[in-house]
Amino acid sequence: MGCLHQRLGRTRALPFVRRFKPSEIEAATSGFSTALETGGPRGTAYRARFADGLVATVRRAGGGDPEQEGQEGAFYRELQLLGRLNHRHVVRLRGFSEGHNRFLVFDQMENRSLKECLHDPLRTPLNWRTRLQVAIDVAAALEYLYYFCDPPVFHVTVNSSNVMMDADFVAKVSHIGTLQTMLSVLARQ
Repeated sequence: MGCLHQRLGRTRALPFVRRFKPSEIEAATSGFSTALETGGPRGTAYRARFADGLVATVRRAGGGDPEQEGQEGAFYRELQLLGRLNHRHVVRLRGFSEGHNRFLVFDQMENRSLKECLHDPLRTPLNWRTRLQVAIDVAAALEYLYYFCDPPVFHVTVNSSNVMMDADFVAKVSHIGTLQTMLSVLARQ
């Protein structure tokens, strides 16, 4: 796990995660004009359409000066962990941007969060078959995170805001954000 302490520019640890230029992120989000959600512990999310056709969700990574208080290392450890997660029911990290403004690029979830699907009065309510399938999808994601990741991701906050729905209402766990415990375990290895 020595590559955790190296910058991603010098490692081949994340072959399927793309490095975006900050200018690509800004252009894809039309100058950060289309906010999908604002505020919250994970910050503002933006809808992005990249020149190659990729439609994604972009989030600002961390906060403050990236050189202060170990944020540089924490950012790369988070990238290392999120980039290794590969499961049908976990929102996939597609890429990142380095520099003063760091961004993470994730798959776009067309139907947004389970919370919105359940509580938005303008949406058609989910039928019971879909609700049961959502529960099965989330259980499959948690099984993967707990039992098949090495080391296991054992502390994931799961609630209706962190379960995202794709175009076919397939549920995917997102915001694997309470990773501080996990990241500290990885840092010690």
